[in-house]
Amino acid sequence: MDDQMMRKLYARYLLFMLAACGGAFLWQFFLPQLAAGLSAWGTSFGWQREIALWNTGIILSAVIALKKKDLSYMRLLTIQFTVLCWVLGLNHLAAAIENLPSLYPIHLLGVLEVMLLGGVWGSLLLFRTRSRPS
Repeated sequence: MDDQMMRKLYARYLLFMLAACGGAFLWQFFLPQLAAGLSAWGTSFGWQREIALWNTGIILSAVIALKKKDLSYMRLLTIQFTVLCWVLGLNHLAAAIENLPSLYPIHLLGVLEVMLLGGVWGSLLLFRTRSRPS
């Protein structure tokens, strides 16, 4: 696979992560009370703001990687985002299972969007491009 194709594949993944983290930033920073009724965890304005601010670092790194088009940086961020998606998604899965039969939308979204889409997509992308040195 040539570098141009790899850049395109990594860019698609990073754009997804940019959108997902941007959306999470907006609701966690500006609408933290939304989580109270949609999550088993309730609302903690301080922690949600802190997570939103953490997302700004992820957003900024994705923007820089997309602008620079540096393949090694794009791959490194894909590794980081993939690991984060798996562990955060598994955390949502545990919360969903612990709170059955209640179905909390935040946790279902965490499993579907974060773990299955972000984690699986990132894993497949890294597997597909593994022959390239980082």
